[in-house]
Amino acid sequence: MKQTKKLSMILTFVIMALLTSVCMPVFADDAKTEAINEAKASFSDLYEQINPSVVYVYVAKAAESSDTNYQIEEFDFGDIFGPQFEEFFKQFDQQNPQNNRNNRDQQEQEQNLTYGSGTGFVWDEEGHIVTNNHVIENAVEVTITYSDGIERDAKVIGADPDSDLAVLEVENPKEGLIPVTMGDSAALKPGDLAAAIGNPLGQTGTMTQGIISALGRSYAVGENDGSGNYTIPDVIQTDASINPGNSGGVLINADGEVVGVVMAFSSYSYSSAGIGYAIPSNLVKRVVPALIENGEYEHPWIGFSGVALTPAINEQLELDHDQRGALIQTIQPNSPAEKAGIVAGDEDIEIARGSYIRAGGDIITKINDRDVKAMDDIIAYLSSNTSIGDTITLHLIRDGKEMDVDLTLAARPNQAQRHANAVAQTEEKTEESEEGGKASLGVYISDSSDFDGVYVNTVNEDSAAEDAGMEEGDIIVSFDGVEVSNVSELKSEIDKHLPGERVTVTVLRDEETIDLRLTLGNTLAR
Repeated sequence: MKQTKKLSMILTFVIMALLTSVCMPVFADDAKTEAINEAKASFSDLYEQINPSVVYVYVAKAAESSDTNYQIEEFDFGDIFGPQFEEFFKQFDQQNPQNNRNNRDQQEQEQNLTYGSGTGFVWDEEGHIVTNNHVIENAVEVTITYSDGIERDAKVIGADPDSDLAVLEVENPKEGLIPVTMGDSAALKPGDLAAAIGNPLGQTGTMTQGIISALGRSYAVGENDGSGNYTIPDVIQTDASINPGNSGGVLINADGEVVGVVMAFSSYSYSSAGIGYAIPSNLVKRVVPALIENGEYEHPWIGFSGVALTPAINEQLELDHDQRGALIQTIQPNSPAEKAGIVAGDEDIEIARGSYIRAGGDIITKINDRDVKAMDDIIAYLSSNTSIGDTITLHLIRDGKEMDVDLTLAARPNQAQRHANAVAQTEEKTEESEEGGKASLGVYISDSSDFDGVYVNTVNEDSAAEDAGMEEGDIIVSFDGVEVSNVSELKSEIDKHLPGERVTVTVLRDEETIDLRLTLGNTLAR
C-alpha cells in the first residue's frame, strides 16, 4: 500500500513537470510577442511624435567647394551604386520632381553648382532648423521641405565646423511647428534603445531603430591641412542604420527625446554597416543657442596636445606600470597653457620600433576633480563643463613631483584663424630655410655598387646624422618612409624638407635594418 501511494505521488509529479515544460514555451512566446507588439507601438508613436519636426535639407554649392569629408551628402547615385540601380533612381526622380537629377544636371552646367541633401530638425517656435555644418558648408542656396511637403527657402545664420553644427533661418516658416525635445546625453548607457529619423538616399521621413552601441567616442572633423583640426568629444555610436542623407537628423531615445544629432557613419561600402555616429545632445544644447544669437560658438581652449600613457611609455619614463594620464607633447604659442607655465616635451624617445613620442613634458592626471586617462577626457570635460574665462585646476606630475596648476580658459582659435596661422608659419619656415641653407643630413655619400641604396662614406662631426648614431659604411635605403636607391633619389627627398624637421632614416648595417630618428640640419649635403 505504501509503495502504491509513493508510486502515485511520483507519477503525479512527473505529469505536472511535463505539463509545465510544454506550457512554458507557450507562455514565453506569448510574453515575447506581447513585448514585440508593445515595442512596435512605442516606435510608431515616437515616429508620429517626432517626424513632423524633421525636415529635408536641399543645398546648392559652388562646384569647387563641395565637401566630401563625411561621405554623407553629395553623391551621384549612378557612380556609387552602379548602372543596375539607374532605372530605380529614374523612377525616383519622376516621383520626386523637386529632386530630378536631369534638371539638376542642367542647372549644374549652367551655374557651375553641385547639389547635395541632408536632414535637419525644428529647434524652436521661431522655426530655426538645426543641421550639420558639413551639409550646408559653402552653400549658395538652401531649401527645406517639411514632412508634409511644404517647401521654404532658408539661409545659414550660424555654423561651427569644430562641432559640425549649423543653424538655418527659414523664410516665412509654416505655422504650427513643434520643436523637438532635447534629452540628456550624459544619461545614456550602452544597450539603451535608440532610433534615427532622417532622409537617407533621399527617402524622406525614414526611421531606423537600434541601440546605443558605445559612448565616449571621439570624431575628428575636417582635414588636417596644417592648420590643425579638433575632435568632437563624447560622440555617440549607434547601430541604428545610417546612410547618406541622414546627416543632421535626430537620434532619439525611448522617450522621444533627441539625444544626438546624426553626423556620419563608418563603412567600406558607402552604406550602413551598423556603425553610426551622433553629436551628443549636451554639446548641441551649448552650441546652438550661441549660433542663433552670435552666428558662431567659441570653444573653451587650453592650447596643448598630448598622448595617453601606456605601459610601454610608462616603462620608458620609469613610471608605475599602470600610471594613467596625458603626456603633454606640444604647447601652442600665446595659449592659456603657455601662460600658465605648462611644460611640453623636449626629447624624442622611441617607444617601439619606428614609434616615437616627445618625453619631458607634464603628465596631466586630473582636470579639476575629474580623472584624466587620455587627452579625450580633457577635451570632453572642457566641452561639457566649462566656458571661456573659467579658471580650472590641472593636477599633474612634473619631474616626478605632483602639483596643481591653475589656468584661465580662452577662446579656441577658429578654423580660419588656425589656417592663417599655419600659412604664416609655413612662410616663416620657408624664409628661414632660404636664409639658412637647405636641409641636410651632414654626411658624404655615394651610390652603392652592392645594394640598392646610398653608401655613407663619412659622417660629419656635430651633424644630424652623427647625433642620430649613423655610422660610416651604413647603407641608406629609405628616407622618411620613401625608398631610395641612389644619391639622386635621396637628395630629391631631402629637398622636400626644411631644416629642423624630424624625419626617420632607415639604414642597412651588418645585414640588419635600423631606423634612425633625427632632426635635419641646414648645411648642404655633400
